[in-house]
This record gives sequence, C-alpha cells and structure tokens, in this order.
Amino acid sequence: MRLLGIELRRPTFGDITVMAFTATLLLISVLAVCALVAYRPGTYTKGVFLGSLAWGSLTNLIGVRVQEGWRHFLLMTAGSVMLYVAAVAIASVTH
Repeated sequence: MRLLGIELRRPTFGDITVMAFTATLLLISVLAVCALVAYRPGTYTKGVFLGSLAWGSLTNLIGVRVQEGWRHFLLMTAGSVMLYVAAVAIASVTH
C-alpha cells in the first residue's frame, strides 16, 4: 500500500501484539517518571499517552520513518493530530 508516496507494509497480528506490548511498557515507564516527579495524570491524560505511544510504535512497524523525509513526517503528524482530535471529541462527549 502506498500513501503520500511511502510504501507501507501491512502489519501482521504479531506486529499489532508487539505494538500493544511496547506501548504498554512505554506507558508504564512514563507513569513511573510521573510518579518520581509527583505528577498524577488523570485517566484522559493516560489514554492520550497510550494512544500516542501506540501510534508511534505502529508507524514504526508499518514503515514510517520520520528521519527519512517530509512525507514520513507529515504522515506521522497527521496520525497524531487525528488521535488528539479523537481524544478531545471523546472527552467532550463524556463530560
């Protein structure tokens, strides 16, 4: 599959499992650092952290490399923006 001229590979079930595991470990690390600096993020913030970490892991697995040019950077940024917009929309509906 090609998007913005970038050849993307289809993630397998194993890739998705690795992505979820990696994002969870990174979230635990972020929360450990938050505990060290006495910052207590709310549930919404934890969800945004996890979504961002999952998107970063997934884009790496499908072949998006930010250091390889502006198209890769644009695709990574567009995905991040969509995640944040979805998080804000969910938070707006639930509150």
